[in-house]
Amino acid sequence: MKSIKEYLYYFIKVNSEKSHRDYYRNYYTKYLDMYMSCEEKKSANTIKNEMRILKKYWNVYPFQYFRYNLYKKDCTLSIEEMKDYIPDFFAYYLLFPKSFKDRNILCEDKKLMHIVNVGLKISQPNTLFFTENNTILSSSLDFINTTKCYNLIQKSNANKIFVKPTFGVGGKGIKVFNKNNNIFLDSSSNTPLDENYISEIAKNNYIVQEGVNQHMDINKIYPYAINTFRIITEYNQGKEPKIIFSLLRMGCGGMQIDNASSGGIYIKINSESGLLGDEAIADDRKTYIKHPDTLFLFSNYKIPFWNEIIKFAKDVALKYSPIKYIGWDIAYSESGPVLIEGNNGPGIEIIQDHFGGVRKEFNINNPNDFWFSKSYGLKDL
Repeated sequence: MKSIKEYLYYFIKVNSEKSHRDYYRNYYTKYLDMYMSCEEKKSANTIKNEMRILKKYWNVYPFQYFRYNLYKKDCTLSIEEMKDYIPDFFAYYLLFPKSFKDRNILCEDKKLMHIVNVGLKISQPNTLFFTENNTILSSSLDFINTTKCYNLIQKSNANKIFVKPTFGVGGKGIKVFNKNNNIFLDSSSNTPLDENYISEIAKNNYIVQEGVNQHMDINKIYPYAINTFRIITEYNQGKEPKIIFSLLRMGCGGMQIDNASSGGIYIKINSESGLLGDEAIADDRKTYIKHPDTLFLFSNYKIPFWNEIIKFAKDVALKYSPIKYIGWDIAYSESGPVLIEGNNGPGIEIIQDHFGGVRKEFNINNPNDFWFSKSYGLKDL
């Protein structure tokens, strides 16, 4: 028999799901528009019945039905196979929070993750300084002024410097400064990374890092961004971390970041062999057999240093145990793997775009079990 506390958790999560429906309706506007304009839909009765079954199974409004084109006539999946597609709300508000528990902040705060990575001796981009509340801290957390910051920038041997919001996802708010005649200029506005700019960003929370010198084999695919490997790991107490999904994220159209929400493309990787899949997919679900800018052919290409990347991902996952599921963004530099960041919600939509429904891979035997919890705090709600 379930306790009052478990039922309280359930009712709070149910109300949260209902309140998020408008958000997801707006978030998935383009997919809902595609549904409305589709001329090859299943019958209205079939669609209504399938959506009813999926809603009952997951206990959330089935936006995944539209996101993955399950309404189309050419969708040959049975209703049981459709159940394998995890809805966004379930993934981000029920599944992943149970994995992270009180360690969620580790991936949300880039400054904190930098400090932890230093202690764990994990390779990461060279951090120049942090800004917050009109103060500036060096990478070793000493107070420094704008002149000292600018000296660090002038001494940098990097070709790019990234200014990232300390708290943020999806590449939003990131500024890329390219070196030009020993001056770093914002790639979008030509604003220099000087003392005036540093004084301005010091009002808010930022982390300023040197760009990674990307390996030539990855540059061949797309040279203008740091293309990262998204490696999703599963950790179970007392066992070696397991790689459950692998993807390569690539920039596109001259962009200097690789996030899909900012215009990048993704392609799956065989976690055992390091072979790329046949097609990359963009956020609008458009597919590419070659990179649209470099014309690099994806099919049958094997990442040459794949075993090194996999070992690095497993080592990092072990150091961050006991977090069960986490998505690692790993760059490969001329000197080896570099951890760019960890993701507490590693893009369930992108995973399912490439691998289909992944309910079983995330060990979801009965979704109803995730709606009740005995141990939680206000931060979990």
